[in-house]
Amino acid sequence: MNEIDDLIEASSIEQLKIIIEKAQDSIEQKKAGEIAAIQKQMVEMARRVDMAPEDVLNFSGRKRRPGKPKYRNPNDPEKTWTGRGKPPRWLKEMEDPESCRIPE
Repeated sequence: MNEIDDLIEASSIEQLKIIIEKAQDSIEQKKAGEIAAIQKQMVEMARRVDMAPEDVLNFSGRKRRPGKPKYRNPNDPEKTWTGRGKPPRWLKEMEDPESCRIPE
């Protein structure tokens, strides 16, 4: 047995409860200290790229621009399709989908 095992074995229930409470307090203090250190590092690292830490966490890397519409629904001109992804139902149902192509 090591020292901790000996201490636990020799302690009463009340003493063990006190040890548990002090250990939990110690864990919370150490956690708070580590979190503060991590926050400081995050701020410093974010500053290197001229960003706030929360902006770094939310950064997706690649900004996707909306595509230019290549097809327009003749029955509802508000509905368009860029040619990316799955074709919309209205285009699939067209006899000649190319007739909906927007001239460039």
